[in-house]
Amino acid sequence: MPKSTRNMGKGFTKAGREALLSEPRFGILSVARAERGPVAVPIWHRWDQATGELRFTSGISTKKGEALVREGRASFTVMDDVGGYVSLEGPVVHDDEYDFDLELVGTALRYMPHEGEDYVRAAYMNKGKPWPGIVLWRIKAEHWLTFDRAETLLAHEK
Repeated sequence: MPKSTRNMGKGFTKAGREALLSEPRFGILSVARAERGPVAVPIWHRWDQATGELRFTSGISTKKGEALVREGRASFTVMDDVGGYVSLEGPVVHDDEYDFDLELVGTALRYMPHEGEDYVRAAYMNKGKPWPGIVLWRIKAEHWLTFDRAETLLAHEK
């Protein structure tokens, strides 16, 4: 099949994609599975601009965690309010030791400013310590697919 040469629109600039990833928006994590469709689930995340990594916490013994360990790669997509999106893909690793207050509590506070800390401490802690098996996942962005609908619409109006 011949590749389309139709221009579908403008992509986000590096600054634009990092700005969107830095907002507290739900995104979809997608991980391949053998003989089934991918595990595709909404997650809270934190973009680390300095390392170029998408970071999130989750259980290692869940379907998502098992798929991440097995495949070693994942993709993540987040959308803006007008249909633009940023999608990244790359290798994924996990850390058992991490800054709980930054990665789990801090991320929860981005999404739930008033009750995030109470939620995390009730749902993810037992006697003052994180539940075993809650790890920090890091996706190193290697490949990007973006669409800046707002910029595309402005360009079409000119």
